[in-house]
Amino acid sequence: MKEKVKLSNNAKVIILDNIIGNIIEIFLTTFLAAYFYKVTQDNLIYLSGYYIIAWIVATIGAFIVGDYIKRKNKVKLYRFGICLKALFIFLIIILKERIIDYFWIIGICYGLSVSATGFPFNMMESELVMEKERAKYQGYKSSIGEIVSIIIPIFLGAYITATSYHMAAILVFIFSFIKIIISFFIKNLNVSNNRVNIKGFIKEIKKHKEYPIFKLYIIEFLKGITVNGVLSIIISLLIVYEFNTELNLGIWNSIFSICMIITMLLFAKFYNKKNPQAILRICSLTIAFSCIWMLISINKTTIILYNFVYYIFIRILRAITEINLFDYSNKPPFNTEFNTEYFTIREVFINAGRVFGYIVLLLVGFTHNMECLKYLFICTTIALILIVFITKKVLNYKEGMCETSI
Repeated sequence: MKEKVKLSNNAKVIILDNIIGNIIEIFLTTFLAAYFYKVTQDNLIYLSGYYIIAWIVATIGAFIVGDYIKRKNKVKLYRFGICLKALFIFLIIILKERIIDYFWIIGICYGLSVSATGFPFNMMESELVMEKERAKYQGYKSSIGEIVSIIIPIFLGAYITATSYHMAAILVFIFSFIKIIISFFIKNLNVSNNRVNIKGFIKEIKKHKEYPIFKLYIIEFLKGITVNGVLSIIISLLIVYEFNTELNLGIWNSIFSICMIITMLLFAKFYNKKNPQAILRICSLTIAFSCIWMLISINKTTIILYNFVYYIFIRILRAITEINLFDYSNKPPFNTEFNTEYFTIREVFINAGRVFGYIVLLLVGFTHNMECLKYLFICTTIALILIVFITKKVLNYKEGMCETSI
């Protein structure tokens, strides 16, 4: 009989924090990308340049904050990062349409805020969420977060259409302060007196060959190209391109969020870490089929189909990879002495993938031809299939370890 797992208070607070974060990120990714696209009159160069600068800065920032996170209070750094993100939103409010003239400044500000929030958040997840509750946590974090994502895209889309991006930014600015308040309920753990030791961490990886750490990092690089990077932006741009208004963008994002909620609730309830191979096969076949259809013809129907695949099968794939990533972060010696190094290198790989994806988008921007987005879909689909393939290899390692421990 399957043991009933209850979420701890730590996990619940992090989920609440993530919900507010979702509201902010919906505006800063989906709608801000659309805003860039409209202000620049369908020019992808400024948007690509902004994200390239942001993720390069975030990568550098990961090394800068890594040492602080290991020896100091990571929750305080996380709170500081939220303040930086509030400053970023404030810049959008005061600059308005002039953001394209200062895209490099807001890119730097966003990159710094990401390194000071995303990095410590991942470590807090690793330390505060127990391994036995990991699958349930991932499922409920995604599904409950997406409940908010059903309402917010429609609301923001309608509000922007009726007023302006400027007024929407003011509302999101207020949510930043709510997130700061929630951060005071998150406790800090595992402060070390040692400095970050990347060389020592690499030696440990070589020593513990039973752990597929390098494969996990390759998956993170590929996720940076796809689900954690340029792919989500491209999908938003295509919806705006075909459906014209921010309200339509919001409505469709809400519909896809409903699919995501149902999917992740079922994932949390039924996912079995011991036998996920069949799920991965379904994911790979569905992703490949939907992309082929998109390459044949980019229209309203194919865009909607691809989004359904994205919010169901690609998100399942993402959840499985995150479970693997955090499971190994809790194994010795990565759960104690080298936990900071583990996530520092993870940030480098995922951000390198993001930079690569946006460089390709920049090249598409120079062509001034939306048809060239097809080539990006080819790249992202190949990357997604590779994620499935490598994830299977990682799971084989885990199964082998389980057999050895019996």
